[in-house]
Amino acid sequence: MSTESKPLSNQESLDIITRMIQNAKGNIRGGSFYFLLWGWVAMLGNIGHFYLMEYTDYSYPFAIWLISIPAWVVSFIYGYRQSKKAKVKAYSDDLIKWVWISFSFCLLIIVFSGRFGPTIPILVLLLAGMATFITGFIIKFKPLIYGGASFWIFAVIASAVAPSYSLLISAIAVLVGYLIPGYKLKAA
Repeated sequence: MSTESKPLSNQESLDIITRMIQNAKGNIRGGSFYFLLWGWVAMLGNIGHFYLMEYTDYSYPFAIWLISIPAWVVSFIYGYRQSKKAKVKAYSDDLIKWVWISFSFCLLIIVFSGRFGPTIPILVLLLAGMATFITGFIIKFKPLIYGGASFWIFAVIASAVAPSYSLLISAIAVLVGYLIPGYKLKAA
């Protein structure tokens, strides 16, 4: 019994490489789900928070952010199912996962610090910019790189306006930084 394997033909090698590239593209395209889900959640949260703060006498306008709880559940379920379906798991997949887990821990520390001050939207924009920018470089997708950089620009703008208007700036930042790149990623 021979332990030597038969050498692959050029066509077989090319087919294997093509399948690997297609699987990697599928993994990357699947990442658009998170940008779209969290983009819409953040957009609705920012606009809802602004509306409740400016146009109602509701004492807890930040309670609108409870909409993120079902989004977390959906994210975990989707991520679990995708990891079970993945045919190929690249190092970059793990790297991206840990970038966003780090972002989430930072976000939770900011939110649960109990200080719902005017700097929270600015800090979130800075962190979202970092995670999005790094993700864009890892997957070599320019719309995410530009989207990440746009979060930093919007953070500067948000720091220059009245605190309640920083929520509207954040909504625009999410549109530019998450939703537009997310839809482009989905179409890639």
